[in-house]
Amino acid sequence: MYTTAKLLSIMLKSKASIYVIAVFILGSLVASKVSGDMNLFAASGAILTIFGLFQMIHFTTIERFLNQNNIIQNSTGVTGPPISPEKYEIIVAENRKNAKEKIERELKSEIKGIICTILGTLIWAYGIYLPI
Repeated sequence: MYTTAKLLSIMLKSKASIYVIAVFILGSLVASKVSGDMNLFAASGAILTIFGLFQMIHFTTIERFLNQNNIIQNSTGVTGPPISPEKYEIIVAENRKNAKEKIERELKSEIKGIICTILGTLIWAYGIYLPI
């Protein structure tokens, strides 16, 4: 299970994954045109929908699953010995910067996931009616 989650996480982080899915959908559109059956194109929307769902759960479920041991180890509640105000400011600035970057990555992934889910569902549902 860990290996599957790790592979899925790597694929979701890759910018090439969305291009592979786009080529698959375009290939389905061409195959549907050639065969005269738009059901194949409509069914390709399911792949985009599944990809969108994985994008949405990437940082909330998959990353948490992969990092569960670290999360448990770092949940001690110990704050450490007193430090100087200068060192405190450096630590706070670094933590805020890291938190901002993490939130930006999570939001980008979730927005991409929502868009893919919506588009995939629309193609899946109405792709058969495309007059090609």
